[in-house]
Amino acid sequence: NGNKHLIKFLIENGADLNKKGKNGYTPLHIACMKGNEPLVKYLVEHGADVNKEGGYTNKTSLYFACQNGNDSIVKYLIAHGANVNKKIRYGKTPLIVACEKGNESIVKYL
Repeated sequence: NGNKHLIKFLIENGADLNKKGKNGYTPLHIACMKGNEPLVKYLVEHGADVNKEGGYTNKTSLYFACQNGNDSIVKYLIAHGANVNKKIRYGKTPLIVACEKGNESIVKYL
């Protein structure tokens, strides 16, 4: 839900940041879905895997950021090793989804 204090508590008590929830997504996936940039940065700084696949279609955090038009999150994830060529189950890449969603600045960046 984006509660940084709760996330901090869980990390301090040994929670696995890369563990998927019932929906198949990690905390980083959800932070990217919601466009919560401070939480994205906090999670990555504490070991969240930027290339972890999630859900039925194997989407990555970068895919969600491109899908939602979060330019600064896209740039941050790429700077921290996100694979820009990673395809989801149906063959789409972050670039393809950015094009489909009309996120021109992300398309140019990628």
